[in-house]
Amino acid sequence: MTENEVSEETGELPPPPPEAERSLAHTLKRIAPYAAGLAAFLFGLLIFAPLEAYAYIALRQFGSGGTHIDIGELSLSVFGKFKAQSIKVPLSGDSEKGGVLKIAEAKGRTSLFGILSGDKYDAKAEAIILSFSKGDFGLKVDSLELVSELTQTKSGGTTKAMNGTVSLQAEAAQVTYRENKYLKEEIVVPFLKIVIKARAQQNNIQIETGEAMGRLLNVQMRGSLSVGNQTDLNLNLTLKPTNEFYEKYQDKDLRTLLKFANLLHEDGRIELNIRGTLAQPVVEPVTVKTAAAVPGAPAPHSP
Repeated sequence: MTENEVSEETGELPPPPPEAERSLAHTLKRIAPYAAGLAAFLFGLLIFAPLEAYAYIALRQFGSGGTHIDIGELSLSVFGKFKAQSIKVPLSGDSEKGGVLKIAEAKGRTSLFGILSGDKYDAKAEAIILSFSKGDFGLKVDSLELVSELTQTKSGGTTKAMNGTVSLQAEAAQVTYRENKYLKEEIVVPFLKIVIKARAQQNNIQIETGEAMGRLLNVQMRGSLSVGNQTDLNLNLTLKPTNEFYEKYQDKDLRTLLKFANLLHEDGRIELNIRGTLAQPVVEPVTVKTAAAVPGAPAPHSP
C-alpha cells in the first residue's frame, strides 16, 4: 500500500506530506503582514475616528422614529464616556406650540456600539439645568440622574419598537403654571425630589413608579405613553396639597374654592387625567361625584 492509500487496518488517511505543511506555513507567513495591517487599521479607526460624527448619524436614525435631538457640542470616547452641551428636544414639528425640552449639560457613560448601531440605548447619565416651557406651563430641574436599558428591535418590516426600562431621579425641581381663571396669577410649586421608573414594551411605556415630593404638594403619577410619530398620553395624576399650600394662598381661600368646583375629594386629593399627545396634552379634572337624589324622597322644607 502506498502512502496516499487508505490504511486497511485503521481506515484513516495518512498524514499530509511535509511539502503540504510547508506550503500552508508559507501562505500564512505571506498574508500575516496584511492581516496585521488590517487589524491595526481597524484599531486605529476605532481609537482615532471622529466618533461624534457617528453618534450624530445614530441620533438622526433615532429621530426617524419621531424624536429629534439637537446637540450643540458633543464629546464621545471609545470607552463610552460622553459629555453633551446645549441639548434641545422639540416635542413637535412646531416648537413654539409643542414646546422644547432643553438641557444645559449632560454627561455619563453609555453603550458606545449600541448607540452607533442605533439599536441599543444603555446609559447612565447626569444632567444639569433641565427646562421645559409650553404655554402657561413651565418646568425647571437643577439636577437629574437617568438610567436607561433600552433597545430597538424590528417589529415587522423596517419598523422598530422600543423595549426595556428607564428610570430617573430629579432634585430641586420647580413647576410653574399661570392660572388665569380663578387666581389670575402664576403658581410656583417646588419639589424636593422626583422619582420615575418605567418599562417599555413595543413602544408602550408603562409607568411603574411615579412620585414627586414637595413642601406644598405631593404628586403620584400612573399610566402610560405610546411612542411613535407622536407621543400619545394616557396618564393620571393624584395631587395632595399640604397645609402649607393652603396657608400660602389663604387670602384666596383655595380649600373652599376647590370644594365649590367639585375638585377636592374627601381624602384631600385632586385628581387629573391627561390625554392627547405630548405636544398637545388635554388635562381633564376628575370631579367629585355628588350624591344623587333618592326617587320618592320628600323635598327639604324651606324655612
